[in-house]
Amino acid sequence: MGSRQLESFVRERCRSGTLTVTEACHLFDRLLATRDPAPTIYPFNHLFTTLVRMNNLTNHYPTIFSLFNQLAQTKQTSPDVYTYNILINCCMRVDRIRLAFVLLGQALKVGPGAKPGVFNPLLKGLCKDDRICEAAVIVLEKMPKLGCAPDLFSYSTLMNGLCKIGQIGKAEELLDYMVSKGLQPDVVTYTTLIDGLYKQGLLDKATQMLQCMISKGLEPNVVTYNALMDALCKQGEIGKAEELLCHMASKGLEPDIVTYTTLIDGLCKKGLIDKAMKMLQHMVYKGHEPDVVTYNTFMDALCKEGEPEKAEELLHHMISGSVQPNVVSYSTLIDGFCKMDKFEKAKKLLREMVSKGILPNIVIYNNFMNALRKKGR
Repeated sequence: MGSRQLESFVRERCRSGTLTVTEACHLFDRLLATRDPAPTIYPFNHLFTTLVRMNNLTNHYPTIFSLFNQLAQTKQTSPDVYTYNILINCCMRVDRIRLAFVLLGQALKVGPGAKPGVFNPLLKGLCKDDRICEAAVIVLEKMPKLGCAPDLFSYSTLMNGLCKIGQIGKAEELLDYMVSKGLQPDVVTYTTLIDGLYKQGLLDKATQMLQCMISKGLEPNVVTYNALMDALCKQGEIGKAEELLCHMASKGLEPDIVTYTTLIDGLCKKGLIDKAMKMLQHMVYKGHEPDVVTYNTFMDALCKEGEPEKAEELLHHMISGSVQPNVVSYSTLIDGFCKMDKFEKAKKLLREMVSKGILPNIVIYNNFMNALRKKGR
Protein backbone atom coordinates (compact mmCIF):
# COMPACT_ATOMS: atom_id res chain seq x y z
CA MET A 1 0.00 0.00 0.00
CA GLY A 2 1.46 3.35 -1.07
CA SER A 3 1.79 6.42 1.13
CA ARG A 4 -1.32 8.19 -0.16
CA GLN A 5 -3.39 4.99 -0.08
CA LEU A 6 -2.34 4.42 3.54
CA GLU A 7 -3.31 8.00 4.42
CA SER A 8 -6.74 7.46 2.88
CA PHE A 9 -7.14 4.16 4.73
CA VAL A 10 -6.22 5.80 8.07
CA ARG A 11 -8.75 8.58 7.46
CA GLU A 12 -11.52 6.05 6.77
CA ARG A 13 -10.67 3.96 9.84
CA CYS A 14 -10.75 7.07 12.02
CA ARG A 15 -14.16 8.00 10.66
CA SER A 16 -15.54 4.49 11.17
CA GLY A 17 -16.02 4.85 14.93
CA THR A 18 -14.63 1.33 15.48
CA LEU A 19 -10.93 2.11 15.74
CA THR A 20 -9.23 0.74 18.87
CA VAL A 21 -6.15 2.06 20.65
CA THR A 22 -4.19 -1.01 19.54
CA GLU A 23 -5.13 -0.58 15.88
CA ALA A 24 -4.39 3.15 16.06
CA CYS A 25 -0.88 2.37 17.33
CA HIS A 26 -0.39 -0.16 14.54
CA LEU A 27 -1.47 2.34 11.88
CA PHE A 28 0.77 4.98 13.43
CA ASP A 29 3.79 2.65 13.16
CA ARG A 30 2.98 1.92 9.52
CA LEU A 31 2.75 5.64 8.74
CA LEU A 32 6.03 6.32 10.51
CA ALA A 33 7.78 3.58 8.51
CA THR A 34 6.50 4.85 5.15
CA ARG A 35 9.02 6.48 2.78
CA ASP A 36 9.10 7.92 -0.74
CA PRO A 37 7.01 9.93 -0.26
CA ALA A 38 6.77 10.41 3.48
CA PRO A 39 3.21 10.77 4.78
CA THR A 40 1.78 14.23 5.45
CA ILE A 41 0.86 15.31 8.99
CA TYR A 42 -2.88 14.89 8.30
CA PRO A 43 -3.24 11.12 8.98
CA PHE A 44 -1.28 11.51 12.21
CA ASN A 45 -3.66 14.28 13.27
CA HIS A 46 -6.62 12.05 12.40
CA LEU A 47 -5.23 9.35 14.69
CA PHE A 48 -4.51 11.78 17.54
CA THR A 49 -8.00 13.29 17.29
CA THR A 50 -9.66 9.88 17.33
CA LEU A 51 -7.62 8.71 20.31
CA VAL A 52 -8.44 11.86 22.30
CA ARG A 53 -12.16 11.42 21.59
CA MET A 54 -12.22 7.80 22.77
CA ASN A 55 -13.74 6.83 26.11
CA ASN A 56 -11.49 6.36 29.15
CA LEU A 57 -8.98 8.96 27.98
CA THR A 58 -7.33 8.96 31.41
CA ASN A 59 -6.30 5.34 30.80
CA HIS A 60 -4.67 5.74 27.40
CA TYR A 61 -3.50 9.35 27.21
CA PRO A 62 0.14 8.29 27.99
CA THR A 63 0.02 6.28 24.75
CA ILE A 64 -0.97 9.42 22.84
CA PHE A 65 2.04 11.34 24.16
CA SER A 66 4.34 8.40 23.50
CA LEU A 67 3.21 8.41 19.86
CA PHE A 68 3.60 12.19 19.67
CA ASN A 69 7.19 11.97 20.99
CA GLN A 70 8.02 9.41 18.31
CA LEU A 71 6.61 11.72 15.65
CA ALA A 72 8.44 14.76 17.01
CA GLN A 73 11.76 12.91 16.85
CA THR A 74 11.43 12.11 13.16
CA LYS A 75 12.66 14.56 10.56
CA GLN A 76 10.32 13.54 7.77
CA THR A 77 6.93 14.74 9.12
CA SER A 78 6.66 17.73 11.45
CA PRO A 79 3.78 18.36 13.86
CA ASP A 80 1.70 21.38 12.82
CA VAL A 81 -0.56 23.85 14.65
CA TYR A 82 -3.44 21.38 14.65
CA THR A 83 -1.24 18.63 16.14
CA TYR A 84 -0.31 20.85 19.08
CA ASN A 85 -3.93 21.98 19.40
CA ILE A 86 -5.05 18.35 19.76
CA LEU A 87 -2.33 17.46 22.25
CA ILE A 88 -2.75 20.55 24.44
CA ASN A 89 -6.51 19.99 24.45
CA CYS A 90 -5.81 16.41 25.59
CA CYS A 91 -3.66 17.75 28.45
CA MET A 92 -6.45 20.02 29.66
CA ARG A 93 -8.99 17.19 29.54
CA VAL A 94 -6.87 14.94 31.78
CA ASP A 95 -5.83 17.79 34.08
CA ARG A 96 -2.17 17.82 33.03
CA ILE A 97 -1.78 21.57 32.73
CA ARG A 98 1.99 21.56 33.34
CA LEU A 99 2.42 19.23 30.39
CA ALA A 100 0.24 21.59 28.34
CA PHE A 101 2.67 24.44 29.08
CA VAL A 102 5.61 22.17 28.16
CA LEU A 103 3.95 21.46 24.80
CA LEU A 104 3.31 25.16 24.31
CA GLY A 105 7.01 25.87 24.89
CA GLN A 106 7.94 23.11 22.45
CA ALA A 107 5.57 24.54 19.82
CA LEU A 108 7.15 27.98 20.22
CA LYS A 109 10.77 26.72 20.06
CA VAL A 110 10.81 23.92 17.51
CA GLY A 111 7.21 23.68 16.29
CA PRO A 112 4.94 25.93 14.24
CA GLY A 113 5.62 28.94 16.46
CA ALA A 114 3.22 31.35 18.14
CA LYS A 115 -0.17 30.74 16.56
CA PRO A 116 -3.66 31.26 18.04
CA GLY A 117 -4.48 27.60 17.41
CA VAL A 118 -1.68 26.57 19.78
CA PHE A 119 -2.76 28.94 22.57
CA ASN A 120 -6.55 28.52 22.32
CA PRO A 121 -6.98 25.06 23.91
CA LEU A 122 -4.80 26.22 26.80
CA LEU A 123 -6.96 29.34 27.23
CA LYS A 124 -10.11 27.21 27.20
CA GLY A 125 -8.71 24.91 29.89
CA LEU A 126 -7.53 27.78 32.09
CA CYS A 127 -10.93 29.48 31.92
CA LYS A 128 -12.69 26.20 32.66
CA ASP A 129 -10.59 25.94 35.84
CA ASP A 130 -11.39 29.59 36.74
CA ARG A 131 -7.77 30.62 36.15
CA ILE A 132 -9.02 33.72 34.36
CA CYS A 133 -6.13 36.01 35.34
CA GLU A 134 -3.61 33.63 33.73
CA ALA A 135 -5.73 33.43 30.59
CA ALA A 136 -5.98 37.24 30.47
CA VAL A 137 -2.19 37.62 30.73
CA ILE A 138 -1.73 35.21 27.82
CA VAL A 139 -4.29 36.97 25.58
CA LEU A 140 -3.43 40.56 26.40
CA GLU A 141 0.32 40.34 27.01
CA LYS A 142 2.13 37.15 26.04
CA MET A 143 0.50 36.49 22.67
CA PRO A 144 1.00 40.07 21.35
CA LYS A 145 4.57 40.10 22.71
CA LEU A 146 5.31 36.96 20.68
CA GLY A 147 3.85 38.56 17.57
CA CYS A 148 0.72 36.41 17.75
CA ALA A 149 -2.52 38.36 17.41
CA PRO A 150 -5.32 36.68 19.42
CA ASP A 151 -8.18 35.57 17.18
CA LEU A 152 -11.93 35.66 17.75
CA PHE A 153 -11.83 32.34 19.60
CA SER A 154 -9.12 33.65 21.96
CA TYR A 155 -11.14 36.73 22.89
CA SER A 156 -14.46 34.87 23.12
CA THR A 157 -12.91 32.25 25.41
CA LEU A 158 -11.56 34.92 27.75
CA MET A 159 -14.92 36.74 27.66
CA ASN A 160 -16.67 33.54 28.63
CA GLY A 161 -14.27 33.11 31.56
CA LEU A 162 -14.86 36.68 32.73
CA CYS A 163 -18.64 36.25 32.51
CA LYS A 164 -18.35 32.98 34.40
CA ILE A 165 -16.83 34.77 37.42
CA GLY A 166 -19.24 37.68 37.17
CA GLN A 167 -16.81 40.19 35.66
CA ILE A 168 -19.30 41.44 33.06
CA GLY A 169 -17.83 44.95 32.94
CA LYS A 170 -14.40 43.52 32.09
CA ALA A 171 -15.98 41.31 29.42
CA GLU A 172 -17.63 44.34 27.82
CA GLU A 173 -14.32 46.22 27.90
CA LEU A 174 -12.69 43.24 26.21
CA LEU A 175 -15.34 43.36 23.47
CA ASP A 176 -14.52 47.01 22.79
CA TYR A 177 -10.79 46.25 22.83
CA MET A 178 -11.26 43.37 20.40
CA VAL A 179 -13.20 45.59 17.99
CA SER A 180 -10.46 48.23 18.24
CA LYS A 181 -8.05 45.54 17.04
CA GLY A 182 -10.12 45.03 13.89
CA LEU A 183 -12.00 41.88 14.91
CA GLN A 184 -15.78 41.77 14.53
CA PRO A 185 -17.71 39.77 17.13
CA ASP A 186 -19.76 36.83 15.90
CA VAL A 187 -22.89 35.15 17.27
CA VAL A 188 -20.81 33.17 19.80
CA THR A 189 -19.18 36.33 21.15
CA TYR A 190 -22.47 38.16 21.54
CA THR A 191 -24.22 35.13 23.02
CA THR A 192 -21.47 34.78 25.62
CA LEU A 193 -22.04 38.36 26.76
CA ILE A 194 -25.84 38.13 26.56
CA ASP A 195 -25.81 35.00 28.74
CA GLY A 196 -23.46 36.66 31.23
CA LEU A 197 -25.67 39.76 31.45
CA TYR A 198 -28.80 37.67 31.96
CA LYS A 199 -27.15 35.67 34.72
CA GLN A 200 -26.21 38.91 36.49
CA GLY A 201 -29.82 40.05 36.29
CA LEU A 202 -28.99 42.83 33.83
CA LEU A 203 -31.94 42.02 31.60
CA ASP A 204 -32.30 45.42 29.91
CA LYS A 205 -28.63 45.49 29.03
CA ALA A 206 -28.80 41.92 27.73
CA THR A 207 -31.79 42.80 25.55
CA GLN A 208 -29.90 45.81 24.16
CA MET A 209 -26.95 43.54 23.35
CA LEU A 210 -29.31 41.11 21.60
CA GLN A 211 -30.80 43.94 19.53
CA CYS A 212 -27.29 45.19 18.68
CA MET A 213 -26.35 41.72 17.47
CA ILE A 214 -29.44 41.47 15.25
CA SER A 215 -28.86 45.00 13.87
CA LYS A 216 -25.45 43.81 12.66
CA GLY A 217 -27.11 41.07 10.62
CA LEU A 218 -26.30 38.27 13.08
CA GLU A 219 -29.23 35.96 13.73
CA PRO A 220 -29.53 34.43 17.23
CA ASN A 221 -28.73 30.72 17.33
CA VAL A 222 -30.04 27.98 19.62
CA VAL A 223 -27.50 28.87 22.33
CA THR A 224 -28.67 32.51 22.26
CA TYR A 225 -32.30 31.45 22.66
CA ASN A 226 -31.33 29.05 25.45
CA ALA A 227 -29.73 31.93 27.37
CA LEU A 228 -32.87 34.04 26.99
CA MET A 229 -35.10 31.11 27.93
CA ASP A 230 -33.03 30.42 31.05
CA ALA A 231 -33.42 34.08 32.12
CA LEU A 232 -37.19 33.98 31.57
CA CYS A 233 -37.57 30.73 33.52
CA LYS A 234 -35.53 32.10 36.42
CA GLN A 235 -37.92 35.07 36.53
CA GLY A 236 -40.86 32.68 36.55
CA GLU A 237 -41.99 33.85 33.11
CA ILE A 238 -42.77 30.35 31.89
CA GLY A 239 -45.43 31.52 29.43
CA LYS A 240 -42.95 33.79 27.70
CA ALA A 241 -40.36 30.99 27.65
CA GLU A 242 -42.89 28.70 25.93
CA GLU A 243 -43.66 31.46 23.42
CA LEU A 244 -39.94 31.68 22.73
CA LEU A 245 -39.89 27.95 21.93
CA CYS A 246 -42.57 28.54 19.28
CA HIS A 247 -40.65 31.56 17.97
CA MET A 248 -37.54 29.37 17.55
CA ALA A 249 -39.55 26.91 15.46
CA SER A 250 -40.87 29.75 13.28
CA LYS A 251 -37.24 30.73 12.61
CA GLY A 252 -36.40 27.18 11.56
CA LEU A 253 -34.24 26.55 14.64
CA GLU A 254 -34.40 23.09 16.21
CA PRO A 255 -34.41 23.22 20.05
CA ASP A 256 -31.72 21.06 21.66
CA ILE A 257 -31.67 19.12 24.92
CA VAL A 258 -30.58 22.25 26.82
CA THR A 259 -33.65 24.12 25.53
CA TYR A 260 -36.03 21.41 26.70
CA THR A 261 -34.27 20.81 30.02
CA THR A 262 -34.37 24.55 30.78
CA LEU A 263 -38.12 24.65 30.13
CA ILE A 264 -38.72 21.46 32.08
CA ASP A 265 -36.78 22.89 35.02
CA GLY A 266 -38.82 26.11 34.88
CA LEU A 267 -42.11 24.19 34.78
CA CYS A 268 -41.04 21.92 37.65
CA LYS A 269 -40.05 24.89 39.82
CA LYS A 270 -43.54 26.27 39.25
CA GLY A 271 -44.98 22.95 40.42
CA LEU A 272 -46.33 22.19 36.95
CA ILE A 273 -45.12 18.59 36.96
CA ASP A 274 -47.75 17.27 34.52
CA LYS A 275 -46.93 20.02 32.03
CA ALA A 276 -43.22 19.31 32.43
CA MET A 277 -43.88 15.62 31.73
CA LYS A 278 -45.68 16.54 28.52
CA MET A 279 -42.69 18.66 27.54
CA LEU A 280 -40.45 15.64 28.19
CA GLN A 281 -42.64 13.50 25.94
CA HIS A 282 -42.49 16.18 23.23
CA MET A 283 -38.71 16.29 23.58
CA VAL A 284 -38.41 12.51 23.13
CA TYR A 285 -40.82 12.67 20.17
CA LYS A 286 -38.45 15.19 18.58
CA GLY A 287 -35.58 12.73 18.93
CA HIS A 288 -33.85 14.15 22.03
CA GLU A 289 -33.24 11.53 24.71
CA PRO A 290 -33.26 12.92 28.27
CA ASP A 291 -29.89 13.03 30.00
CA VAL A 292 -28.98 12.82 33.69
CA VAL A 293 -29.64 16.57 34.15
CA THR A 294 -33.19 16.20 32.80
CA TYR A 295 -33.90 13.25 35.11
CA ASN A 296 -32.39 15.03 38.11
CA THR A 297 -34.64 18.01 37.45
CA PHE A 298 -37.74 15.80 37.60
CA MET A 299 -36.55 13.89 40.67
CA ASP A 300 -35.87 17.12 42.53
CA ALA A 301 -39.37 18.43 41.70
CA LEU A 302 -41.05 15.18 42.78
CA CYS A 303 -39.12 15.09 46.06
CA LYS A 304 -40.09 18.67 46.79
CA GLU A 305 -43.72 17.67 46.18
CA GLY A 306 -43.27 14.98 48.85
CA GLU A 307 -43.22 12.09 46.38
CA PRO A 308 -39.74 10.52 46.63
CA GLU A 309 -41.21 7.11 45.67
CA LYS A 310 -42.15 8.45 42.24
CA ALA A 311 -38.71 10.01 41.99
CA GLU A 312 -37.16 6.62 42.75
CA GLU A 313 -39.24 5.07 39.97
CA LEU A 314 -37.73 7.65 37.67
CA LEU A 315 -34.25 6.60 38.86
CA HIS A 316 -34.96 3.00 37.84
CA HIS A 317 -36.38 4.16 34.50
CA MET A 318 -33.24 6.22 33.95
CA ILE A 319 -30.93 3.27 34.64
CA SER A 320 -32.97 0.94 32.41
CA GLY A 321 -32.61 3.54 29.65
CA SER A 322 -28.79 3.39 29.94
CA VAL A 323 -28.50 6.84 31.56
CA GLN A 324 -26.23 6.54 34.58
CA PRO A 325 -27.24 8.44 37.73
CA ASN A 326 -24.67 10.70 39.38
CA VAL A 327 -24.09 11.96 42.91
CA VAL A 328 -26.77 14.66 42.41
CA SER A 329 -29.35 11.98 41.52
CA TYR A 330 -28.75 10.06 44.74
CA SER A 331 -28.32 13.17 46.87
CA THR A 332 -31.75 14.41 45.71
CA LEU A 333 -33.45 11.09 46.47
CA ILE A 334 -31.75 10.56 49.82
CA ASP A 335 -32.73 14.08 50.90
CA GLY A 336 -36.30 13.44 49.73
CA PHE A 337 -36.63 10.24 51.78
CA CYS A 338 -34.93 11.79 54.83
CA LYS A 339 -37.44 14.64 54.82
CA MET A 340 -40.24 12.06 54.81
CA ASP A 341 -38.54 10.27 57.77
CA LYS A 342 -37.92 7.19 55.62
CA PHE A 343 -34.39 6.59 56.83
CA GLU A 344 -34.15 2.91 55.90
CA LYS A 345 -34.97 3.78 52.31
CA ALA A 346 -32.37 6.56 52.38
CA LYS A 347 -29.75 4.16 53.79
CA LYS A 348 -30.55 1.63 51.06
CA LEU A 349 -29.97 4.28 48.40
CA LEU A 350 -26.70 5.26 50.08
CA ARG A 351 -25.49 1.66 49.91
CA GLU A 352 -26.65 1.41 46.29
CA MET A 353 -24.73 4.50 45.18
CA VAL A 354 -21.54 3.31 46.91
CA SER A 355 -21.90 -0.09 45.21
CA LYS A 356 -22.00 1.75 41.87
CA GLY A 357 -18.74 3.53 42.70
CA ILE A 358 -20.42 6.90 43.32
CA LEU A 359 -18.92 8.45 46.45
CA PRO A 360 -21.29 10.35 48.77
CA ASN A 361 -20.56 14.05 49.20
CA ILE A 362 -20.85 16.30 52.24
CA VAL A 363 -24.41 17.29 51.23
CA ILE A 364 -25.63 13.71 51.64
CA TYR A 365 -24.04 13.31 55.07
CA ASN A 366 -25.45 16.67 56.18
CA ASN A 367 -28.93 15.64 55.04
CA PHE A 368 -28.68 12.46 57.10
CA MET A 369 -27.39 14.26 60.19
CA ASN A 370 -29.99 17.03 60.01
CA ALA A 371 -32.84 14.56 59.56
CA LEU A 372 -31.65 12.38 62.45
CA ARG A 373 -31.15 15.43 64.68
CA LYS A 374 -34.73 16.53 64.06
CA LYS A 375 -35.93 13.06 65.04
CA GLY A 376 -33.80 13.19 68.19
CA ARG A 377 -31.76 10.14 67.23
